[in-house]
Amino acid sequence: MVSATSLPLNARPAHRLDKAIPLFFLLFIFPSTIHSQTTEDSPQSDSLAALSAASILERALERSLEQEESEIELNFEYSILSTIHTLDGDGEITETNTSRSRRFPLEGYLFEEILERDGETLDEDGIKKEREKKEDFLSKVRSHSEKGEAYEPDSMDDRGIIFNKELMSRYDVKFVRTETLRGYKCWLLSFQPRPGKLPDNNRMDKALNQSAGYLWVAQKDFGVVRVYFEMRRPFRYVWGIVATIRNTTGQLDFERVDNNMWIPKEIDLKLDLRIFFKNIRRHISQEWLGHQPFQERSLD
Repeated sequence: MVSATSLPLNARPAHRLDKAIPLFFLLFIFPSTIHSQTTEDSPQSDSLAALSAASILERALERSLEQEESEIELNFEYSILSTIHTLDGDGEITETNTSRSRRFPLEGYLFEEILERDGETLDEDGIKKEREKKEDFLSKVRSHSEKGEAYEPDSMDDRGIIFNKELMSRYDVKFVRTETLRGYKCWLLSFQPRPGKLPDNNRMDKALNQSAGYLWVAQKDFGVVRVYFEMRRPFRYVWGIVATIRNTTGQLDFERVDNNMWIPKEIDLKLDLRIFFKNIRRHISQEWLGHQPFQERSLD
């Protein structure tokens, strides 16, 4: 989540396709060590033996790492439709903007270029800007590569969320029940910030520390099917002068595709914030229209 109107990052390491969504687009959780409460939260045997919340998530992490190491995402390109509804104080839509983009592997990373805005193909100026964006990205990636470094976005707050022990040390996770979602038999887990002092180094930390929700994990292969999250309390950043984020809810859906690869299916986000004296309310959605084997081509 970069700003009220921003969409997910234009580039990220290929293996982060389903594991890093910019601030406000995610709480997609794959921890290996968590603060779990398992006295009364172990699921009854369904398709597998009874497992604790910690065990379920441990297995989910193993599956995710296997996909990451295979770099299977680099074999495909993805078509994405993004929609931003601007809302008034009553929640009524006052403006709608759409864009269609192509996400594809580039220099070992996933890069996103816009192809259409509001149903119209890009004009000459738009094509030029996308080409310049691509050239700038390639320049940065190659510069880092020459130094033996991995490329990361310039802004720490724009890097998305990486699912690891450090992230999950801030959450308590509990088993809720088993249920079927979109044909996937799942374990439903809840998560919420644990009591006590939590990391608070930037605005992403602040958002994570106020977020709680639910996670659906497929029993077949421990892939994450859905994440729902909401902010429990408003928070301010930059000393409360620049912005106050009053409310955010989001849902991320994923689907199993080629060779049990899991990719995003749909992201739905509602946010309400105040920047200086201006209220900003947005309903932002992204739909993955499809994927196909990657074929290099020019933006022209």
